Amino acid sequence: MRNGKRKQKWIDTGVPIKGNNKRKADARLEEIKAEYNNTGIDLSKDVIFTEFMKNWLENLKHSLAATTYDGYSIIFKSHILPSFEPKKLKVKDLTPAHIQQYINFKMESLSPNTIIKHLRNISKCLDNAVKQNIIAFNPVKRVDMPKKLSTQGLNITTKSK
Repeated sequence: MRNGKRKQKWIDTGVPIKGNNKRKADARLEEIKAEYNNTGIDLSKDVIFTEFMKNWLENLKHSLAATTYDGYSIIFKSHILPSFEPKKLKVKDLTPAHIQQYINFKMESLSPNTIIKHLRNISKCLDNAVKQNIIAFNPVKRVDMPKKLSTQGLNITTKSK
């Protein structure tokens, strides 16, 4: 403190000021905060990601509408579980590279809009892991999301003879 006033800590994030970089800056801020306050992270928890997500979904069951829960559950059982379960990745070992591999694999068969829904579910789950001090940051927030397809202006008609 100087003259009774606090001096705010300033750290360069390395994110350019110009352009649409708010998400990158926010992600970097969370990373810096985690590094700065690294004392609370419990890296000894060996929780497998798919098990953690399954438990997270079960805990949400009573706070979501039935259709929302069913949608989350279908995405988990049909896509996320088959992709991540064979790897037996622990939550603490999950990296942005793993998330990017998932995106690249799913881009072959699903639309970007659908993949974004998957990533939102994974991100919400991993936000919960951050709150529980299992991981320092959410790896989903460090990948570039696929570009959303615009459905505006599409004219889908069928011709019958």
